[in-house]
Amino acid sequence: PRYGQGAFVDCLRALWLRLSGQELRVHEFGKPHASQFEAARKLIELQASGRPLERIYMMGDNPAADVRGANGAPDGVWRSVLVCTGVYRGGAAGNDAADPAWRVEADLRA
Repeated sequence: PRYGQGAFVDCLRALWLRLSGQELRVHEFGKPHASQFEAARKLIELQASGRPLERIYMMGDNPAADVRGANGAPDGVWRSVLVCTGVYRGGAAGNDAADPAWRVEADLRA
């Protein structure tokens, strides 16, 4: 199985509770949280001489992280492109039912 950040956080919480007797307070940053996409947009705009961007494409193989994050980004400039080279195994003709991408590609070869 492939374990992501959620499994790590669950383990950390369990260890913390066992060692300290208290619940661990966690504030997560990263995909699919909006703060990650807002920070990325700001950094990309700085590289574009401060010009606001009309579109940013998020390519990823994980619908629950990459696609959900891009689809849920609050600024409306993100488009999710799901690639079939990792976590997602549904094929380029399909899409994820829970977190559908704007576009699905077999890979990113030109």
